[in-house]
Amino acid sequence: MTPRLRVGIFAGGRSAEHEVSVSSADAVLRAIDRDRFEPYLVYIDRDGRWHLPAGPAPLLGAQSLAEMLGAATPAEQTRRLRTHADEPIAVAANRAELAPRAVLRSLADAIDVAFLVLHGPFGEDGTLQGFLEMAGVPYTGAGVLASAVAMDKVVFKDLMRGHGLPVVEYAWFHRSAWRKSPERVLREVADRVGERSLVKPARLGSSVGMTLVHDPGELADALDEAFRYDSKVIVEAYVAHSRELECGVLGNHEPIVFEPGEIISHHEWYDYEAKYVPGLADVLPRAEIDPALAAQVKALALAAYRAVDCAGLARIDFLVPPGAVYLSEMNTLPGFTATSMYPKQAELAGLTFPDLIARLIEYGLDSAREGRTPGDDGADR
Repeated sequence: MTPRLRVGIFAGGRSAEHEVSVSSADAVLRAIDRDRFEPYLVYIDRDGRWHLPAGPAPLLGAQSLAEMLGAATPAEQTRRLRTHADEPIAVAANRAELAPRAVLRSLADAIDVAFLVLHGPFGEDGTLQGFLEMAGVPYTGAGVLASAVAMDKVVFKDLMRGHGLPVVEYAWFHRSAWRKSPERVLREVADRVGERSLVKPARLGSSVGMTLVHDPGELADALDEAFRYDSKVIVEAYVAHSRELECGVLGNHEPIVFEPGEIISHHEWYDYEAKYVPGLADVLPRAEIDPALAAQVKALALAAYRAVDCAGLARIDFLVPPGAVYLSEMNTLPGFTATSMYPKQAELAGLTFPDLIARLIEYGLDSAREGRTPGDDGADR
């Protein structure tokens, strides 16, 4: 009998998207084919401490992974974000399955491949990918460079412009510039972006720290809010009457592109709460759009995917006002939660969630065999 592949499911992390990551890991642990794979939970808490498994991850029953870890759910995190209560999450370290091993083997000895569901900084931005490269552990998803480029909204938009792909007007600033010369920053936004804008941390997702600015009087507070989460902030022009379309891509050198889906938020915009609290947004994995528009969106998604040299998977987001299409963002580790678009689009494309997980593991192993880094031919994998 062929031994099962040992899959380390990496979850949690130090970013403000910690709760979303745990929710994604919950879904993966429930769906992974345990006849083919032996899952191990590698949990990184809010303080950056690694909790390595003493054995395979137990089956999840009625208790959620968040409850098992003593972590908040995305819905509970909504309150913390509103009140800026960013206290560290308590970890139930007295549980045997969560306690670090007395004697740790290297990751390369403990697992065969890493399945990454760490969203945001220190997980989706190339840092963890680089660590795994040094450890010699194959992993799912994009490599170091593609992860870093897609995570930084400014660099991503700059690259898209360099490839002639459409993005909205934007300006960006470091925290030091905002503190030193706020008047200059406000003038530059007014001149380049306009009165209405979206202010975002440049290297964070899930709409954390993001504000819709209706008039110039709201801009300063919006910048202060974004700078709470990142030292680099982007201000994007607001696109009125736009639909929010999302397009998943799957694969390495010959990727497939899913049909575009659509997000219809019940809030004024697609904020953190609307993303992760069921019932606050309609997630339509197949958008009702003209075939010509669908083809255009798919072509742009594939062009963006190839421009950053992505691998494994990504979800590309679009703003689509009447008569135009703009690339918004690329997520190289899209959410796998109950409200997430990507697994729903994969299912419409004929891939069940267990099949999708298996496919991503295969792509990760293929990337390792080929060699992701300069001078690495993958021959020893």
